[in-house]
Amino acid sequence: MTMKIKSKTLKNGLKSYYFRIILNGKATHKRGFSNRKEAVNAYRAYKVAEANGELESQQTKRIKFNELAKEWLAMKEKDVRPSTYKKIEERYKLHVYPYFKGMYLDELTPIKAQKFVNQLATKLVGYTDSLDIVNQIYKKAIQYGYVDKNPFENVDKPRAKKASSRDTVKFYDVEQLRRFLNSAYQLYSKDHYERYVFFRLLAFTGMRKGEALALNWDDVDLANKTLSISKTVVTVDNGEVISNEPKTKASNRLMALDDETVSALAEWKLRQHELYERLGYTSSPCNYVFNSEVNSFINLSRPRMWARSIAKNANLPAIIIHGFRHTYATLAVQSGMDIKQLQYQLGHNDVHTTLQIYAEVTNKQKTETARIFANFVNQSNQISNQKNN
Repeated sequence: MTMKIKSKTLKNGLKSYYFRIILNGKATHKRGFSNRKEAVNAYRAYKVAEANGELESQQTKRIKFNELAKEWLAMKEKDVRPSTYKKIEERYKLHVYPYFKGMYLDELTPIKAQKFVNQLATKLVGYTDSLDIVNQIYKKAIQYGYVDKNPFENVDKPRAKKASSRDTVKFYDVEQLRRFLNSAYQLYSKDHYERYVFFRLLAFTGMRKGEALALNWDDVDLANKTLSISKTVVTVDNGEVISNEPKTKASNRLMALDDETVSALAEWKLRQHELYERLGYTSSPCNYVFNSEVNSFINLSRPRMWARSIAKNANLPAIIIHGFRHTYATLAVQSGMDIKQLQYQLGHNDVHTTLQIYAEVTNKQKTETARIFANFVNQSNQISNQKNN
């Protein structure tokens, strides 16, 4: 039988792929595949099952949600980076598995689905991440013929639980960033100078935390004022490691540095060498820019503690470390940086991710836009009244 994968364009403009197959002696269509490769893989899986005489049992067998979830996780592990998979697995075990324990896929009603969503929303700030796991598992269930419809398709999404008061902002405005960096310098200009350098680097390049912690001095060209990003720190089952696999295809990039950041890096390099000399080394035993007490890279959780101390000293609300990347992006937009330049700086593989940042404006920008518009309309109205008089 010749494989015939067909497609149709949906109302939202996206393509949906499907194929026709003889299942249990009857012709049927398998639909809902988002790309041709996914449809081809599903078709081949059906043909293998057919050859092994498994199609009938596959269609009649009822399986539990967590049984399919286990298979889905195994597939997901092969498709994403180890650190990303670890987060997905932990989210599933904590927030998804307990609710669906012992429940069959086909017994979950829309009412039960809504109850699950409501419970998530009261417990988690980012509950939609856990909901996305459930939706992906039900998508597989539909493709495999276990259910006909996703009970979560039309659930209402209530407002999420409010974030902890200690993390009340997602990013800093320009004045808050100045205060934060001044506070970092006050606290660490004498001891632990690398902590000030770390946050200055994040604030003035937009690089990811893991990318900064994975930096070697070989990646820093002080003479030409550039920084090469080609690796990152990731979390795996047995701890944290340096990964040469980029976050995205666009993550490998060469970044230009401003003069003050270059000076701060040069100052830290000199101080780091002096620290080694006091320990009795004739040359640096560690090539990491931000080295730990055991001459390795610094643990991913450490900068969060530094940030809290700095923010408290500056009387600022605390933000998560990723918030400095958001800060850079927001201020870059305000300063007029081109969309493609920002995409490159941030190492975004998909320009749509960058466009989302452009869509988010600060309260100050919103107020300024309203003021400009009001002034324009009021002036136009005054001119019109003067002409009529």
